[in-house]
Amino acid sequence: MNILRSAWLLGFLAVWPSAWAQEWQPVIVPGDAGAKRPAGTGWYRCWVKVPDNWATLGGRDLWVESVTLTIDSSHTAHEAFINGHRLGGAGSFPPDTKPSDAKPKRYKLPPGGLAKGKWNELAIKVFNRDGLGQFRGNGPSIQGYFLECLFSGEWEFQAGTEPPPPGQALAAKPLRAAYDQFHEASRVLFEAQTLVHGERLSPSESLARFELDDGLAIETVLHEPLVAQPTHVSFDARGRLWVSHYVQYPYPAGLRQISRDKYYRAKYDRQPRPPPHHTPGRSRVTVHEDTDGDGAYDTHKVFADKLGLANAALPGRDGVWVMHTPHLLFYPDRNADDIPDGDPVVHLAGFGFEDTHSVANGLAWGPDGWLYGAQGSTVSCHVTRPGIDSPNASGRYYEGCMVWRYHPYSRQFEIFAEGGGNVFGLEFDTVGRLFSGHNGGGTRGFHYVQSGLYLKQGKSPGKFGPPDNPFAFGELPMMPGGNIPRFSHNVIAINGSAMPDAWQGKLLGADPLHHHLVLSERSVRGASFITRDIGFPVKNSDVAFRPVYMANAPDGSVLVADFYERYIAHGQHYQSQIDPTSGRIYRLRAKTKTLVTDINLRAKTDEQLIQLLTHPNKWHRQTAVRLLGQRANEATTNKLRKWVKAETGLAALHGLWALHQAGGLDDALAAELLGHPHPHVRAWAVRLRGDQRELSAGLFNAVRRLAGREGHPEVRSQIAGTAIRLPRGQALGLAVSLLSRTDDIDDPFIPLQCWWVLERQCENDRGAVLELFRDGSFFQQPMVERHILERLMRRLAARGRQDDFIGCSALLKNAPTQTHRDKLMTGFNKALEGQALPRLPDELIEQLRQLDNPPLVLRVRLGNAAALGQALANIADATKPAKDRIELIRAAGDVKADGLKPSLLRLVKTEPNADVVVAGLLALQRFGDPALGQAVVDRYPSFPAAAKPSAILFLANRPGWSRQLLHALESGRLAKRDIAASTVEVLLAHGGSVAAQARNLWPSAGEAKPTTQAAEIARVRSVVEGRPGSPYRGRELYMQRCAACHKLFHKGGQIGPNLTHYQRNDLDTLLPGILDPSREIREGFDQMQVRTRDGRLLSGFLSDRTDKLLILRGIDGSDTVVEQSQVESTYVSPRSLMPEGLLAGLTDQQLLDFFAYLRIGQPIRN
Repeated sequence: MNILRSAWLLGFLAVWPSAWAQEWQPVIVPGDAGAKRPAGTGWYRCWVKVPDNWATLGGRDLWVESVTLTIDSSHTAHEAFINGHRLGGAGSFPPDTKPSDAKPKRYKLPPGGLAKGKWNELAIKVFNRDGLGQFRGNGPSIQGYFLECLFSGEWEFQAGTEPPPPGQALAAKPLRAAYDQFHEASRVLFEAQTLVHGERLSPSESLARFELDDGLAIETVLHEPLVAQPTHVSFDARGRLWVSHYVQYPYPAGLRQISRDKYYRAKYDRQPRPPPHHTPGRSRVTVHEDTDGDGAYDTHKVFADKLGLANAALPGRDGVWVMHTPHLLFYPDRNADDIPDGDPVVHLAGFGFEDTHSVANGLAWGPDGWLYGAQGSTVSCHVTRPGIDSPNASGRYYEGCMVWRYHPYSRQFEIFAEGGGNVFGLEFDTVGRLFSGHNGGGTRGFHYVQSGLYLKQGKSPGKFGPPDNPFAFGELPMMPGGNIPRFSHNVIAINGSAMPDAWQGKLLGADPLHHHLVLSERSVRGASFITRDIGFPVKNSDVAFRPVYMANAPDGSVLVADFYERYIAHGQHYQSQIDPTSGRIYRLRAKTKTLVTDINLRAKTDEQLIQLLTHPNKWHRQTAVRLLGQRANEATTNKLRKWVKAETGLAALHGLWALHQAGGLDDALAAELLGHPHPHVRAWAVRLRGDQRELSAGLFNAVRRLAGREGHPEVRSQIAGTAIRLPRGQALGLAVSLLSRTDDIDDPFIPLQCWWVLERQCENDRGAVLELFRDGSFFQQPMVERHILERLMRRLAARGRQDDFIGCSALLKNAPTQTHRDKLMTGFNKALEGQALPRLPDELIEQLRQLDNPPLVLRVRLGNAAALGQALANIADATKPAKDRIELIRAAGDVKADGLKPSLLRLVKTEPNADVVVAGLLALQRFGDPALGQAVVDRYPSFPAAAKPSAILFLANRPGWSRQLLHALESGRLAKRDIAASTVEVLLAHGGSVAAQARNLWPSAGEAKPTTQAAEIARVRSVVEGRPGSPYRGRELYMQRCAACHKLFHKGGQIGPNLTHYQRNDLDTLLPGILDPSREIREGFDQMQVRTRDGRLLSGFLSDRTDKLLILRGIDGSDTVVEQSQVESTYVSPRSLMPEGLLAGLTDQQLLDFFAYLRIGQPIRN
């Protein structure tokens, strides 16, 4: 066939030699509007050399299977070919011409279709009735899983219908139209017109592929078309099965992407509204019932359909709770007829959906009556409670993975534990411990405790933001499990009478990547666990078997939800490699065990429900708890109080949960239960009452005594977790009791939990924490020595306010031994690692003086003459580290060292390092010598760019220097554009001739301006709202225009507010803040002018203030320290330090890119 084709082609070229070689013409794609090509059929072509792993068969399937071609649209019909292989097309060619629908198109490149190391030919056949040959929008592009290449630029074009292009990859690079520059993928995505389903077996064929351990049985209980993409199963009080079909995934209904990063974290053109006002989607919630007890679900109902991002449904509290991101909905159904009584009630709003594979999920009832849920790693949230929180509330912000909970009656929302894996699904075991799986390796999952801080999926600053608490100084570990490949997506603790006896209490993990379930046992490791894999009792050789969720079922078995999908990576799903029509649910059980048929607990009496608290199935016990709590009558409550006291095992614990949910647990009974023989009754008594956030005096004293004698580490861990929530006195009292023990010194949880109790009080009640250390014996507690001293000193020093440094001095002063001082200094040095030593209070200097070998900078501050001489030499030595030179300049300036002025003057004239120059200028401010101002003016053109703002501020500080600055501006030696509006305000404030000169240069300065901001805000909104931009290009614009002052995640300065938690999705808040910065100035960032007795006029915002010092942070980021005795007057300006015109000069595309970056939910990296 190839020989015949080649012969034909050679013959054709012989007859018409110019057909290919001479008729291909260079063109630009997408091309100018109105560009003409010959009317009729024609061909475009270019060549691309792709990364090797896109073309390496036998490598990781993810790379080879994730290549797609995107065509924004051609004017009419088109067909796309790669190396002669047809990928797809739109519209039709003559004689039955039909135009394309003008929508963007995406085509999958088949594995093996790309040649490794060669130039692959991309050809696009088009039909142009009117000769309009350019592409709409951008040029075509090719995307892999993380990278993409845009074919915008030179192509070749040839008119004519036949023959097709040669269609072969070239070894040598073509002379033109060749592309090989790939970058992080950020082109917006959309659902393709045709979805790629992948291989698929029938339900019976897939069932036959299971490999089971001896004694197990598995059966299909539901499959397509009754089930599609199941992500969550739950059961109501009648034992019926509720299934969430996440069919709308991955694209939100009715929304358009306007930006995204290579991890598929996207921004959309708007926030979806809740049902029934939403754009109808494809997701649904169904309910299934076995009416005759034969084990088969024989009735099937749709409870809610046409839903959007709905991935979990949980019946309870007279209705059904649905996680319908960004909302938590409640569908009331008081008569339980499976027909909602009305529109759903929005209980929570603001969950993120940047990446729809990790949205809020896994709804589960906790033993405490709270509704628990998870949030995955690649979204962020600003959760609010509609109807309670104000419409403008920013909400509870959190970036990345965590566990949250919500109380249906009190409507409290809180983050239960921070961090974890890409959390999907939650599991409470028989005693109420909380677990989840993990999408990484090395573990079977996480064991969550209240207020725990865990690893946030990964520490890479290129993908995830910093910890929510920068002073956590550690995180609780995941459960170690040895050399475990990724990943156990979802885990449950087995507790069902139809499961093997040997499995009871063990963890069963669902691994969709490897098509199997894994059984693991837990071993105690202090207050947590380690795991050991026992085996893989359930395997399936069907490559589309993807277990994603499991549940202990009412009949004593385990139900397994199978997403059933050949392609499992979420990036592939965004590339439209997904089958939204398939899904299965299996029942797993032991062959010899019978299924429980008595599962309608709704029909039980209260007395019967109490007896079910001893049932062998967890589902029966926990459902009985919820029903008893919901029914809540006095007679039953009294029975439960007696039950809890009389029972000793799990029955007592479940009785406690039911009593609490019924409102019958008080402090008196909780105090009595602290002596209960079951450790988890003791732990839950502490937790349930601690959720009130304050204990009665009697209960607090009882818990404090328990902390001193408790023998079970999980109870001690809960006491610490509760203490974090309590008022200062109670929190510190419990922490002291726990820290006074030695049992937990090597525990994986308790030492950090105790530290977090202390840390929580450091911001507002630092004195109370430091008071604990007035007692030298507290220093000497082993837990304090190993886990607290270094962290506390580091926390105070890292916070860096003058009062914090005074706290450091108190710790050093009270330290009983040199060993304790050494531990404190380790923390102090860690806090300031990589930074120049700031201005320290006299109290701390006095303590540091007593160190065995004080560093040079400290000896300078102490006035040591030899040290001062060495310091001046080091300052002048450009080979010394810049950090060391800067801290020596600061120290020498603070003590007004002799010889400093000439040394710094020489440095300012020649130094190339911007940070050193800035430090020198700050120190020279103290000297009023006119020669200094002239020297700075003369050097200004050659100053390092980063030092120029500081040089301007230096010159504006004193009237004489200001006149020199203004003369340089008038003569054109300096440019007016270098002078910030806030600096002009300082020049005017000098008054006299300085103000007159300044007003000549800025005639309208200080006058009310016409209010044009509203029009500019409207213009910018019209540009950026709902249109696509690239966060990668926008990052560079942000770094140029904003990063000097504002931090976003890991990048940026600390002059203005940190933007990470800011409402960056809300243009109504964002645009006025950027375009009209003085309209509303964030508290704590007012511009203050300080006039000193030595003639300076300083400007900045108040960074810190004590009775001795005032510290101003200028627009250049430098801190100026002024003694309070030298302050003559202060004035707060109504003008923001943030400059106006921040967006001036940006094109529309640059605005789109800038806002795409500014509104990212998580960090990106180039």
